[in-house]
Order: sequence, then C-alpha cells, then structure tokens
Amino acid sequence: MKKNLKKLREEANLTQEQASKILDITKEYLSMLENGTRNPSDILKEKMSKLYKVEISDIFLAVKETKCFKKKAS
Repeated sequence: MKKNLKKLREEANLTQEQASKILDITKEYLSMLENGTRNPSDILKEKMSKLYKVEISDIFLAVKETKCFKKKAS
C-alpha cells in the first residue's frame, strides 16, 4: 500500500524542517515531494525509507488498476 509522505513524517513526529535536515534537502523541496510536484532521486528514496522505517515500495510504488474493455463487433 502506498503511504503518504506527509503522514509518514508526522507519524515519525518530525517537522518538515527536522526531516529536511536529516535528509539533507531544503524544507521547500520536501514540501514539493509531499505534495507530489517533485520526484525524489533513488538515493533520496533510500534515505526516506530508512528515516521512516518502511520499504521504498511502500512509499513510491502505486498499484495501477487497469480495466479491459471489449468492443462489440458491429
């Protein structure tokens, strides 16, 4: 299940400022990551998974649901 970055940070009892210092990024960049307007590098993904004590896939990989539609023959 994909977890929200902001929720993970809050569950770790960290402010954006605290988490950004630990991750060695700016608070503004962390905010963009939490809002989904930026994507982290693989190195940053690893740092985040360690900080929040979850698997990388739990944070960044979403399961896509697909639907197959059959067209009726005319």
